[in-house]
Amino acid sequence: MKIETKFFGEMEIEEEKIINFKNGIIGFENLKRFILIDHPGSDIIKWLQSVEEKSFALPVIDPVNFFPDYDPVISEGDLKNLNLNSIEDAVVLSILTVPSDVNRTTVNLKAPVVLNPLERLGAQLIAENPEYQIKQPIAIFKEKEKEN
Repeated sequence: MKIETKFFGEMEIEEEKIINFKNGIIGFENLKRFILIDHPGSDIIKWLQSVEEKSFALPVIDPVNFFPDYDPVISEGDLKNLNLNSIEDAVVLSILTVPSDVNRTTVNLKAPVVLNPLERLGAQLIAENPEYQIKQPIAIFKEKEKEN
């Protein structure tokens, strides 16, 4: 199937690559179908692109790449809704917020995007860990600056 995206233009995608979010994303509950797209030139950043709304895409990362001890506690009920037995069976991603000053980039560790890759189900869930922040500073772009 073909989809139109604001950032990546028209794309041909396979139906089986679509991830279904029964409840949408927090603040965008009306958007239910997404795909993951690799960020050009980066093996760290991906985009969670809405299939339904071409201008809605969120940059996401695997938080363990930056926070090796990241281990969100997700309720058993939330995991069951995704047909998961444990968080270890999931793909866990965190949403980036990139302001005009990229050195002030933050990552949301409090509300990870949890995916069941086998059943193509996803949800943005709240981690019960009190130490996790919604706007955790992250030095994702500083390595590139050092190379220049």
